[in-house]
Amino acid sequence: MFAKCTHHLNSSFIRDILAVTQQPGIISFAGGLPDPTLFPKAELAKAARGIHNQYGGDLYQYSETAGIPDFRQWIADHYDTPGSKEEIIITTGSQQGLDLTTRCLINPGDKIIVEAPSYLGALQVFTANQASLSAIPIDDEGPDLDALEHYLEQERISCFYTVPDFQNPKGTSYLLQRRKALVALAERYDFWIMEDAPYRELRYRGETLPSLQSLSPERVIRFGSFSKIIAPALRLGWISAPQPVIKIVEKMKQCADLHSSGYDQHLVLEFLRQGSLPAHLEQLKQVYGERLKIMFNTLSSQLPETVKLSKPDGGMFIWTELSETADTMKLFRKAIKQGVAFVPGEAFHIDGGSKNCLRFNFSNSDSEQIQQGIKRLTALIINESE
Repeated sequence: MFAKCTHHLNSSFIRDILAVTQQPGIISFAGGLPDPTLFPKAELAKAARGIHNQYGGDLYQYSETAGIPDFRQWIADHYDTPGSKEEIIITTGSQQGLDLTTRCLINPGDKIIVEAPSYLGALQVFTANQASLSAIPIDDEGPDLDALEHYLEQERISCFYTVPDFQNPKGTSYLLQRRKALVALAERYDFWIMEDAPYRELRYRGETLPSLQSLSPERVIRFGSFSKIIAPALRLGWISAPQPVIKIVEKMKQCADLHSSGYDQHLVLEFLRQGSLPAHLEQLKQVYGERLKIMFNTLSSQLPETVKLSKPDGGMFIWTELSETADTMKLFRKAIKQGVAFVPGEAFHIDGGSKNCLRFNFSNSDSEQIQQGIKRLTALIINESE
């Protein structure tokens, strides 16, 4: 009845549980959500008035498939991208960017290497496009490059997918040495790197490191997003890539949706031109950084010393590893009954790994919710281990 490609479609665990977490009394550490109380509502309203005064009814007309030229130029000028606006395309969220790029580069059966664990939205996209997935482990400093090179010596791959800055779900970031070594492998073994960078600007401590794309512009395709730093409902992302890739993606986007919302592009561009982003980012970093500290300290003080916690320098997530015998999917079902939610680790694997791990989001809960939710959850964890 349905096309064969639909046989590979899987529902996102996180999207499925969001409905559950909307129930009254649920404290959710599950979705990677920004805090809506911090959305720059006044600044966006001011930007909306500005674009209406400037463009009038033209705001509601069709737009260019690649995106508004001035918007693409702003991204090229202000982000760590090596190219011009001709090497930028606007997408309906970075998720669409992943999908369009995959469809342009991957034939059914082509091999993609992902991190273990990895962003489950990317795993969905790759599976839906019938890629053959393999995974290599990552640690606090980046991917296991020995494991990757061993694989590359045996098999040819098309792409390596990575979130090198505040990785989803582990929250860790690649060291500079690993970044350089990874792009060197891409050049030696002739594969693309898909660099997903939605959290890159949410750094709370430490120095910003070069993007993978800046280290190898001809080998890296980079995905950016305004969802985490302005507002996800606007659904604006972008791809930075060599122009031949952008041209093919543009044709694919024409088939998909003609163009991303021109109104939203004008709105965000005006917001950026008004200089509203720097102060807004500082507020996000201050608030989220404090919440990260509170969650980490609360977990550290209430959980046994044998529990391992990631200690990210930015982003939205803390990765927690319980005892080897723990089953966080079972724990999740019990936790929901106690009014707290998280994401079990196996959701981030192609083979069901990390059954004893879980991911916490700290950005969308205030300090009281963090402390109360962790209290509920640690009581369950301690009871399970006794």
